[in-house]
Amino acid sequence: MASRFPEAEARLLKKWICMKCSATHRGRRPRGCRKCSYIGLRLKATERRKV
Repeated sequence: MASRFPEAEARLLKKWICMKCSATHRGRRPRGCRKCSYIGLRLKATERRKV
């Protein structure tokens, strides 16, 4: 796999995920989900998981 530069890593990984409907959000900490208004958001996982 090609190596990524820091700007690309930030674009890919600095996202918020809604734990109810799995919608993604960019930017700083959003107040709630844009689709379902749920306030339970988490950051996208940054470490790879082994299956």
